[in-house]
Amino acid sequence: MTESTPPQPQELLLVGTVVNVVGLRGDVRIHLVSTQPTHLAASKPMLYSADGKRSFRLRKLMHYKNDLYTAQLGGIATRELADALRTTELYIKITDVAPLDADEYFLHDLPGMSVQTVEGVVIGTVSDVISTGASDIIVVAREGLSDVLIPLVKAFVQSYDAAARTIVVTPIPGMITEE
Repeated sequence: MTESTPPQPQELLLVGTVVNVVGLRGDVRIHLVSTQPTHLAASKPMLYSADGKRSFRLRKLMHYKNDLYTAQLGGIATRELADALRTTELYIKITDVAPLDADEYFLHDLPGMSVQTVEGVVIGTVSDVISTGASDIIVVAREGLSDVLIPLVKAFVQSYDAAARTIVVTPIPGMITEE
């Protein structure tokens, strides 16, 4: 299924990757990176390829194990069609995501945000985000100084203000050096 005007890449958010085929009727196994599988299953959004030119209505989403889900996609009714989707990254429109809680954020929104201490001292600007599995870590670029790595955990991050594009942190001694 294809829409007449595909969404632009900046309008899309990655939710998962097709990793396998299940059965003969076109079901696929998806490695989901979304933290909201219940929302996806209930809202049944359109899923898009990375370029936005291919789209599929999510018909059904069932948990398999860990981060793997079995999905039925509109227009994919045979094993051959499903197999052609293997390794395809699937995206949803940002407007279709579940609402974020006050302490939640999208990783793609963090670069460019100002980072400061609770005392109001500006440390620098987020240049990158590293996903380690245990926690995400922001790379804070500082003019004329080495970068600082700050784990995105409540022990360090006091507040996140998307509108003001600011992250307020409480660093521990030695976390921020003047080298």
